[in-house]
Amino acid sequence: MPEYSTPDSPPPGPPSSGSAAGQLPTDAEALAQVLSSVHRSAGDYVQHHPDHAGRGGWWASEPIVSAVQQVPARMRSAPTDRRAAVLSLFSAPSAQAGPSVLLTERAAHLGSHPGQISFPGGRVEADDADESAAAVREAHEEVALDPARLQLLGPLPPAPIPVSGFMVTPVLAVAGDTGELVPEAGEVARILQLPLDELRAPENRRMSALRRDGVVVRSPAFVVDDVLVWGFTALLLDRLISRSGWEIPWDPDHEVDPRTWQDIP
Repeated sequence: MPEYSTPDSPPPGPPSSGSAAGQLPTDAEALAQVLSSVHRSAGDYVQHHPDHAGRGGWWASEPIVSAVQQVPARMRSAPTDRRAAVLSLFSAPSAQAGPSVLLTERAAHLGSHPGQISFPGGRVEADDADESAAAVREAHEEVALDPARLQLLGPLPPAPIPVSGFMVTPVLAVAGDTGELVPEAGEVARILQLPLDELRAPENRRMSALRRDGVVVRSPAFVVDDVLVWGFTALLLDRLISRSGWEIPWDPDHEVDPRTWQDIP
């Protein structure tokens, strides 16, 4: 897990669970222990580096701690009141199956990010108590997820999406069995529960390379069977896997062009 330091606190070490050579937890309790450590580490970062945290600095490959460092251009945006939240739900229904992460494929006709893989989530509404409430509500609406099955660990620092101007707060949660999930008609094409062991496998790791107007934007991506996870969602997944101590070394020169998988303007 990437470390950071502050003048008045020691750098946090990697989570104590799931340690040996990046071994994955085998049950929901152990999964929650690792992710709770990530959540606490993120909270320390927000406390010591509030300005950087508010601009997406925790989501840099190494959390930004110095005034001379900058948030990567692909994540940089001006401060905004446009708030959204996504539910980053990790589940472990059985030791045999191993832990997985809940994602959705957006319907192909949607005006925003059609056909892309994403965490359940959306805009924070006026009736939502906070970002955590918004993420849980959206997950219930999109996939009929029962909130009673969730162990909410809490929000992580926000991450900007410059193309839309939103600041998105990922909310960490853990579940044993997620129960029966049903895709929201017209919004969700399918529900995916991708195994963490497959997501982190070096042969399934990629760098997406999207070429626009002579500029190449490269960022982490994952290919599991017929699913390409790229863009904002893949960046969040990459950082969460890394911060949790689950990353296995992989080849960043192994590129994939998202346009070969879907229509992108």
